[in-house]
Amino acid sequence: MNLQNSYFSITSPFVIVERWMHPFRRFMNANIQDRAIDIKITRRAEKALHKRTSPMLIEMQLYLSCMVKKRVIFHEKDESKSSKVNDQLSLKFRTVVATACDPVEFAKNYPVKEELNTVATSKLSPSSLKIDYRQDQWIGEFDI
Repeated sequence: MNLQNSYFSITSPFVIVERWMHPFRRFMNANIQDRAIDIKITRRAEKALHKRTSPMLIEMQLYLSCMVKKRVIFHEKDESKSSKVNDQLSLKFRTVVATACDPVEFAKNYPVKEELNTVATSKLSPSSLKIDYRQDQWIGEFDI
């Protein structure tokens, strides 16, 4: 049994040191789907965001398949259905359903069948978003 990359794995001390050296700090509050979301960001992510010439869209997905997964996707183009935070950043939250319940396909491609627009899913919204920029890669996580 491989516990190294599992839910029960012990956190690497390098991750702890990384978080200590580059902590998240409060960036701003925004509204998405008429609900408040607290955005936290590291200094290096804030610098990378200010260097951008075009606005970036951060899409938060609640992905429903055999299991539930939270995904954060960084898009280079802004969309009309997004909530504008400031001149450099827009947010979007979607609840999506998979095409099939296949763990291999889920891990590789995250196949999306449709977006869920029900009364129950409209009550779901993110409460906080954390953004980091490490090794030329945007990294994000959110809480509901």
